[in-house]
Parts: sequence; C-alpha cells; structure tokens
Amino acid sequence: MSGWDFVREEQSRLEPGDYRVEIVAVEETVSKSGNDMIVVTVQPNGSKIKINNYIVKNQYFNRNMTQFFDAFPQIDEGDFNFLGWIGCVGAAKLKEDEKGYLKVAWFINARKAESLPP
Repeated sequence: MSGWDFVREEQSRLEPGDYRVEIVAVEETVSKSGNDMIVVTVQPNGSKIKINNYIVKNQYFNRNMTQFFDAFPQIDEGDFNFLGWIGCVGAAKLKEDEKGYLKVAWFINARKAESLPP
C-alpha cells in the first residue's frame, strides 16, 4: 500500500515571441564589472512570470535607452523617475537564454506593437 497520492498538474509555459509587457519593478544598481545599471523587471501580460532586463551604462547605453523609451510611450524620453515607470505597458521580444529561461531580446517600438493583443 502506497502513501503517495498523485494528481496530474499541467503547467503552461510561455513560449518565446512578441508580448506586451508591464514594468513591475525598477532598481538602480551596479553591474559585476562596476558599471551603473538599471534593472527593469517586466511581466508579460497574461502570465505570472517576471523577467529582469539589465540596461548597463556602457557604450550601448544610449541605444538601449532609446529603444526602451520608444517601446514605452507612457514614459517621456529622458525621464529617469523610476517610480513613474512602474505600471507602464510596452512590448518586448522574448527569447530563451542558454539555460532555457526567457529573457528580453529587445524592446519593440510602440508603433510596431500596435497589432499585439492587449
């Protein structure tokens, strides 16, 4: 007689692709290499997962911030009031990293994201 009760429990997995994402947290910190960086945590709509995206103050900073501001039209360009970013909705291309976890490949321009479901 076994004491192991088992009931199958399916788990839905978010596939890589284009998603609307909401900013749920923002943190200012320092990278492993000592550069200032912003950690933007986004949550794809319709899911409970949270994905950290790292914007490092390096030679790609201006390009990455331009892409970020273009993806989140509720945030004024050059606005670094991080509390105001929380709750803003934009879009991102999600892909799997080498460990199989989803990460932000890039943020999608708001005009191109108009066709995505809300």
